[in-house]
Amino acid sequence: MIDDIRDERPIAERLFEAFRAIGPFKRRPSLGHAQRPGEFQVMHRLSHEPPESGMRVGDLAAWLSVKPPTVTKAVDALVARGLVERYADEADRRVIRVRLSPDGRTLDSSFREQALSEIRGLVDYLGEDDSATLARLLTRAAEYMNERYGRSCSGAHGRAKERGAD
Repeated sequence: MIDDIRDERPIAERLFEAFRAIGPFKRRPSLGHAQRPGEFQVMHRLSHEPPESGMRVGDLAAWLSVKPPTVTKAVDALVARGLVERYADEADRRVIRVRLSPDGRTLDSSFREQALSEIRGLVDYLGEDDSATLARLLTRAAEYMNERYGRSCSGAHGRAKERGAD
């Protein structure tokens, strides 16, 4: 059925340009608590852990798809600003974990509210139906990318999926 085959290149190019155009959103200057995008990503991931819990640097590195020294540098900077703290794992004192400090949780909560406010502006612009469609399609795109490139992610997206949210 040659008639059914379409040239998907124009659609792929539009998607590529759309993702490229959105890229600056994650690097916008309103990430005042994180001087680098990696620091923001560390805080974001840690914010999904219970307050008394934390993560090993190696697990954070795997989630970010970077090497542990990269995460260590971000954690060091966040520890210096009092936003993240290191502690020994109670089950294995040789293991060092990191978690958001109380100040880090407070700052993360205020940032989350700011980010949700920005996203509500996008929902107002697109409308509820298109916003729901966009969220569903971006979730599917992320699933495809995770399957294709093997990035394991147990953060908010994983928990949202477990609850049956799109």
